[in-house]
Amino acid sequence: MIAAIMGATGLVGNALLSQLIESEHYSKVIVIGRSTPALVEHQFGAEKVQFIACQLDELHELTLTDEIDHAFCCLGTTIKQAGSEEVFIQVDKLAVLAFAKLVQAQANPALKFLVVTAHGASAKSSVFYNRVKGELEQSLMTLALPVLNIFQPSLLLGKREESRFLEGIGQVLLGGLSWLFVGALRQYQPIQAETVAEAMYQVALAPQAAPTTRTISNMMMHDRYHE
Repeated sequence: MIAAIMGATGLVGNALLSQLIESEHYSKVIVIGRSTPALVEHQFGAEKVQFIACQLDELHELTLTDEIDHAFCCLGTTIKQAGSEEVFIQVDKLAVLAFAKLVQAQANPALKFLVVTAHGASAKSSVFYNRVKGELEQSLMTLALPVLNIFQPSLLLGKREESRFLEGIGQVLLGGLSWLFVGALRQYQPIQAETVAEAMYQVALAPQAAPTTRTISNMMMHDRYHE
């Protein structure tokens, strides 16, 4: 099969890219993004991966020559990194939708689109971050993709290449206190990026008849795909 991935330089995307490269199920992995991901750790990375340099606002101009079987979207930023709410929407919502439309245009009836949003995502949320994520989910559903899988992790744990100060503090405090998240609080338990990547990989390979839309919650990933 042929996979396409966006957000491959992020926490989840980097872990997922490693799995896709090492997987015998994928003959080619197309990476779309602004910067080339590090492939030096992967023996077959250079020969299996095709990198397509593309600015996020240029996605609508892109055409893929290979038919994509599984499209993985791990794009995500913060308002601080984006610099404004407007730019945040451009990355976390509009670019994701553009990627979905790009692979949907191939009209592959067996296409699977797998996307990372966030725990608490809701178009009705009073929290801007969660509201945008919820609006994204709603917009993706209106596209009528053959198979849509939505992953909703809580705080991601893992080492980033770029520094996110407040998120780093949260990782230290909440990551060390994960054992406190019991009962109803388990839905908020921080999760390793590798666990989310494993969940995306396993769900992609599992049989799913189109049309299907499925949401994989933070708790489900902890319970079923823990590293």
